[in-house]
Amino acid sequence: MKYIKFTLAAIAAFFISQTLTAQVPLKVVIGGEDTVYNRKHTIVCITDPGNVAAINENQLKVYRTGAFGTELDLKPGHNKIEITLFKGKNRRIEVLNIYYDPTAQKPERSEPKITLSEAKAIVEKSQYREESLYGISLDGAYLQFGDGDDRLGGSKMGYIDSGIIFKIVASVGDLYKVQLSQNKFAYIPKEYLERTDERTYQSNTGSWSVSNLGKADRVSISLPQRLPYTSWTQLDPTTICIDIFGATNNSNWITQYRGLQMIDYVDYRQVDSDVFRVIIRLKHKYCWGYKIGYEGNNLVIDVRHTPTLSLNGLRVGLDAGHGGDAHGAVSITGIREKDVNLNMVYLLKRALESKGATVVLSRSNDTNVPMNERKRIFRESNVHIALSIHNNAGGSPVNPMGSSTYYKHITNRDYAETMLERLLELGVPNFGLVGNFNFSLAAPTEYPVVLLELLFMSSIWDEDKLADPDFQKQIVNSIVLGLEDYLEKVNDSIEEPVVKKRKRR
Repeated sequence: MKYIKFTLAAIAAFFISQTLTAQVPLKVVIGGEDTVYNRKHTIVCITDPGNVAAINENQLKVYRTGAFGTELDLKPGHNKIEITLFKGKNRRIEVLNIYYDPTAQKPERSEPKITLSEAKAIVEKSQYREESLYGISLDGAYLQFGDGDDRLGGSKMGYIDSGIIFKIVASVGDLYKVQLSQNKFAYIPKEYLERTDERTYQSNTGSWSVSNLGKADRVSISLPQRLPYTSWTQLDPTTICIDIFGATNNSNWITQYRGLQMIDYVDYRQVDSDVFRVIIRLKHKYCWGYKIGYEGNNLVIDVRHTPTLSLNGLRVGLDAGHGGDAHGAVSITGIREKDVNLNMVYLLKRALESKGATVVLSRSNDTNVPMNERKRIFRESNVHIALSIHNNAGGSPVNPMGSSTYYKHITNRDYAETMLERLLELGVPNFGLVGNFNFSLAAPTEYPVVLLELLFMSSIWDEDKLADPDFQKQIVNSIVLGLEDYLEKVNDSIEEPVVKKRKRR
């Protein structure tokens, strides 16, 4: 009889335990491994928001998303980790048994081996040198410094116009190696180069003209054929430089008309026997973008005039990163970056429109718009300035990670730094100002553009901020103030400011 009573009590206790466990949900997302090799061990869990959580009797904050976690110091051998949850009077305890082996080493990655395709490229190189094959560039073409690759693609020299003939000297995977000049080579994706029987040849430069078109100052250089080029900007003083490959100086005069707004003067250098450098010195510290391409065989550089330095009347391009089947980063609790980005862009759109700005979106719904299409939308809408909104991932999931801003061209550095300064006023960590960022949407030269990584999807602290509607509004306000700060900096740098100075808030 005693045995029956004990059994009934045990069964009752079991069902009560199961009921309480069901009422206090727990999911171990990170750190549930059996065996680990690092002394520092991170555990991240999910429960219901409002529950009380502790790990090894150390109470932890449960964020509005339900996430909580900590980093533990393990001792060699077996470690008992106790997770305790309270929901009202209900309690749940889960025990993790983790073995820390400090002597074991993680398996090392093997060195990459030479593949058949790589071996084939070596054969193709000598064949191409003998046959002198040629290709002509297509819309969207760009040049790379080398044949390297990562998640952002190979490091780009810059985008080029269509209709430019290149001598192909090698085939490397999905790239052609092309000869720009006697001593300069580059790589171009095969999808942007079509084989042709036409040839390129050493060319002499012709006459120049520099004029004011109304919305831009134009430099036009006469050439006998479309030649490859690269362009970049420099600071102190602000200068646009263009190298034209396969060109030799025969420009005996440069006609410079009066009334130029952005260009102070133009000059040139013959930096190699077949490399001709164009130097465009600007009047002001800030460059508001330039467009380079061919009209016929004339290489044309349009240096954009500074727009109205106020949000009222400004056309702002907003890009919500990712979309559609490109989710971006996914947070601990399953929030998708693409959704956060789009939500932030719409909040920002309303805030900017309330200031009188016209907003152009690269995507307005949950679709994965190709990068070239996003750039086309901004370019054809003639935006004055652009922002790409993203959220980061990586690093510690239990520590605050913070904000960062990114730029490609050095003339956009001040823009990116100004935006970062405003974001950091929110009390988030400084994850850095990143330059020479090889991101497709940061590459256009036609308008100032930067990328903002607002916070980290992978950090439970950052995720909590992103899920807070009030903090979302604070982020939007910081971005608006950052744009106004940048416009004010540009205005202050011009000898005759075009708008009255705004009081800093």
